[in-house]
Amino acid sequence: MTTRTQPNGPQSSRNGEVARHTYLPLAAAAVLGVACHKAESYVRPPVPVRASTVRQSPQTDQELRFSGTVAPEAEIELSFKVGGYATSLLTLRDGQGRTRFVQAGDQVRRGTVLATVRQEDYRQSAAEARGAVDAARAAALKARLDYDRAVSLLASKVIPPADYDAAKARADGAIAAVDTAEARLASARIALADTSLRTPVDALVLARSVEIGNLISPNTVAFRLADVSRIKVRFAVADEVASRLQIGSPVTVTADAVEAKLPAVISKLHPQSSSDARTFDVEATVLSKDASLLLGMVVSVALPGASASRAPVITAPLSAVVAAQRPEGHAQALVAFVVEQERGLPIARERRVVAGQLVGNGVAIESGLFPGELLVVQGATLLNDGQRVQLVP
Repeated sequence: MTTRTQPNGPQSSRNGEVARHTYLPLAAAAVLGVACHKAESYVRPPVPVRASTVRQSPQTDQELRFSGTVAPEAEIELSFKVGGYATSLLTLRDGQGRTRFVQAGDQVRRGTVLATVRQEDYRQSAAEARGAVDAARAAALKARLDYDRAVSLLASKVIPPADYDAAKARADGAIAAVDTAEARLASARIALADTSLRTPVDALVLARSVEIGNLISPNTVAFRLADVSRIKVRFAVADEVASRLQIGSPVTVTADAVEAKLPAVISKLHPQSSSDARTFDVEATVLSKDASLLLGMVVSVALPGASASRAPVITAPLSAVVAAQRPEGHAQALVAFVVEQERGLPIARERRVVAGQLVGNGVAIESGLFPGELLVVQGATLLNDGQRVQLVP
């Protein structure tokens, strides 16, 4: 009787397992390779924009006009000098008579308490300091009586001079201890007063960064305020214009958003031009107390009596000029984007520009753009320098 060997015997099973174990790592490596290839081959799609060729147009306006931004007299950051848990916030009533906490946009009067931190600890410290003062004064009184008695006894030669000197030293030391205790009491009272955050001037609340229950650390900024007792307009001019301006020169501020035309005077001329745009920052103070200008609003500043050049000027639509980030206290910087070809692909390149007078629905560009360049007129707010774009009609 012969025994038949099955084709799927032990040896065949081992060979199959080896083949399967070999196949799985290869398959995983293949999947990972495909995934990595897809990740590496991803290209950010271009941003669709509309562009037009930069051209020069005749300049007919006899006034020099510049775009500016409305700013307050000063911006104030209010910080707690002491730490603790916030226990109260200023409450106001809204138009429906409901109470709410103070918030951005509210007007506050000078001396108003905006917020407080827990005062119990500071009251306790002040009470302890007061007790120390009373004890020091009592000790000083006793030392003074001992000293007066020592003076009489020394005159009668009842005590030696050494005892007199000791009594005098104790009296002087007691007086010094009173001064020290009173200084500590004054410091404790100041710390107690600093638990309440008060407005230094009549101001407009720009931001609030504290809530009831927050643990406040010393020097934590709780409120940002704007002193709006005077309203300023910041703008930038070229060097040939800056050389003709003086402190007190009259200008006219026009705000199309509120249909206002307000008189103003030049109140500040920066003596040095900016390093990027090579322009001079100027501030004009609005004379009207009832100006309904909002902080950050874009306005037009006209310099009367300064004739504009009759030479052609480059103009750009307002949609082509966007605001760039600016350092605190400087005039708003502006940028535009032009389209350049790099390796056959359209690329957006950022240009720092100086805006001049308003011309119709556009603005005159004093520097930064050149005739013949392709300027992005729609979609500029979506772009970064070096980004690919797709031109659409």
